[in-house]
Amino acid sequence: MYASVESRTVTADIRIQGEVSGTQQQPVSVNPPAGAERIVVTSVSANPGQLTNGQLLGTVSNRPVFLFSVDIPLFRNLVAGDTGSDVASLQKALGVPQTGKVDSATLSAVRFAYSAASIEPPGGRYSTTITTAEFYTVPTSLGALSLISIAPAGSSVDSDHPFAVLGTGSPYVSVRASVSEAEQIKQNDKVSITGSGGKKGTGTVAKISEFQSSPTSGGRPPGRDIQINLDAGGNLKAGDAVAVLFGTESKPDMAVPTIAIRSDSGGDYVIKRSQSTTPARTPVVVQRNADGWTAIKAEGLAVGDQVLVSQ
Repeated sequence: MYASVESRTVTADIRIQGEVSGTQQQPVSVNPPAGAERIVVTSVSANPGQLTNGQLLGTVSNRPVFLFSVDIPLFRNLVAGDTGSDVASLQKALGVPQTGKVDSATLSAVRFAYSAASIEPPGGRYSTTITTAEFYTVPTSLGALSLISIAPAGSSVDSDHPFAVLGTGSPYVSVRASVSEAEQIKQNDKVSITGSGGKKGTGTVAKISEFQSSPTSGGRPPGRDIQINLDAGGNLKAGDAVAVLFGTESKPDMAVPTIAIRSDSGGDYVIKRSQSTTPARTPVVVQRNADGWTAIKAEGLAVGDQVLVSQ
C-alpha cells in the first residue's frame, strides 16, 4: 500500500482556548448622587480593556464617575484649603504640584476633567468641592487597572449589581491543559496568543497548577491550570476569548506518514514507487513527528510522489 507525499504542517505545538483576566476583580460600588433616590446608569463611556488614570467610566443618575489610581485613596470629600496625604496623592494623579493642599491648580485640573466630560462639577462651574462619589479612587498598590464589565445604560445599581467590575494588576491568560498537554509545557515557555478581530499578543508561562480533578465550566477536561503573563505591546483586553499557541507556528513541510519511514545502517529512508518494477530506496532526513506524520527533507522526493507504507 502506498501513500502520497504531502505538503502539510507537522508540529507538536499545542493550541488551547482561554480568556484574558485580571489578577483580581474589584466591584465599583457607588452611592446615590445628591437629590437622587435611585442609582441608575445613565451613560457608559468606558469599554472593557485597559484603563487610564482619570478616565470617565460613565454616569449614574446623570452624575459622572471618574476613576483614579492614587497612593492614598480619598477618604473624604474635599474643599478648597483642605490638606492631607489624600490631597497630595490626588494631586500626583492629576499631574499638578503636590502641595498637599487643595489649591487653585488642583481645582483647575478637577474642573478640566468635568469640562472634558461636558458635565459641570457639583455645585456649578466654579465649585471648590471634590467628592468621593464622583472621584472613585483605588490604591496604586493594586497595579494596572482594566475594565472587566460595566452595567448598561438604564440598569439599576445596588450592592448585588455593581456599576462596574475592575481587573487589578497585570492582565494574564488562564487555560486548562490536559495531562498530556501539560507534560509538554514548562514554566517560562514563550507563547503566542490570538483573539478575535486580529488581536494578538505574546506571553510567558508563569504558573502551572497541581492536577485539577474537575472539568472547567467551559468543558475542558481535568488537568492543570496554566497562567500566562502577557507581554507589553499587545492589544488584548480583559475578557477577550483567546487561543494560546505553545511553541512556534510552523510552515508546511514535505511530509509522509510516519509508518513510511524505514531505517538501516545507511540511515532513514522511504521506498518510493517508481515506473520500474523495483521501488526506489530514497534517503530522507527526519525533521519532526506529530499526529502520525513525519516532516522530512529529501532530494529524491517531491510532493505527490508515492511512498510505501505497508506490504
